[in-house]
Amino acid sequence: MSSNIEPLAREMAVRICRRSGMAEADIPYWVDLHWPCAAAMLEAGVMDEGGEWVEDKDVRRGMEAYRERLLGPK
Repeated sequence: MSSNIEPLAREMAVRICRRSGMAEADIPYWVDLHWPCAAAMLEAGVMDEGGEWVEDKDVRRGMEAYRERLLGPK
């Protein structure tokens, strides 16, 4: 799964990891697993490019976008 948003979503995931205090050695693996979720949250408008939650947005929209991303094209 690759797209134009992948580099941005990966950087968002790195920021989230560092902000949470994750060990640098653990970040690449976590990013590989979670960048599609970050991409879905960004596309749904519930997270900004810094990996911060957007106020007054329903996180369920992001979860639905993530589910759709995992299922792929119909």
